[in-house]
Amino acid sequence: MAQEIIDRLNELLEAERAGVELAKKLATAASKGYAEGELEKFREDEAWAASGLHRAILKYGGTPSERTSDFARRVLALPTEGERLKLLARGQAWVVKRIDVFLQMGLDPETTAFLTEMREQHLENTDACNRRADELAAPPSLPYRDDLPFARLREAHDQLFYGAWRGPLATVRDLERAYHQLGRYLGMLSTEVRRSRSAEAKTYLAKAMEAYGPIDAEGYAEGALGHLDSALSYCHGALDSLLRHSRVPAHDPRGFEVFYDIRNVPFHDV
Repeated sequence: MAQEIIDRLNELLEAERAGVELAKKLATAASKGYAEGELEKFREDEAWAASGLHRAILKYGGTPSERTSDFARRVLALPTEGERLKLLARGQAWVVKRIDVFLQMGLDPETTAFLTEMREQHLENTDACNRRADELAAPPSLPYRDDLPFARLREAHDQLFYGAWRGPLATVRDLERAYHQLGRYLGMLSTEVRRSRSAEAKTYLAKAMEAYGPIDAEGYAEGALGHLDSALSYCHGALDSLLRHSRVPAHDPRGFEVFYDIRNVPFHDV
């Protein structure tokens, strides 16, 4: 078990080093998709995480890896800022899923507290990257580009569907992020439904709005998770209605599951 923990920590360490490298290169590239303060926070978060992982590896009797994953190269090779932001968001989500595995392994309290804080930082950065990508009108990610109708709506739906808030280790902050993310999605969906003549889509959208409305954005009263899940389910219904109206098959998130699986983000060759 100790060796498995060390190996997993080293995998994260290599990824965090790549994050530091990426932040430095983006800062020198005058990238319009990132504010200077955002890049500085991202770099600091990645450096803090790398330092903490280094200490944790030593604590478990391991030798910290000196490698750096090739994730920075993969991000910088993409042609547009929006695509870079979306892959960066995927990378941050990859780290969160790795940490979720750690938090079920019964680690010592100090390492658990460190990984919990690291998870929180990466969720914040995931949300920031996705929001920025939306602002830049980034094209859909690769799996959604094969001439799929409503590709943006599909991808945004699946980002919610596979979000951390639906996992067994979801926190109140995860629910808060999901609430705001779902609000943005409802705005996107509303625009498309208004353009459509699908009465069914309008009915599902109204139900989604109704489920979303009672959620306490500040206190997150008991039952918020159920309301969020119901609202997302009705959003899916509205999306499928739009697709049916366009005479195309319904959207099945399971067809894109591998895209959100931690094994599908190859930070380095295994």
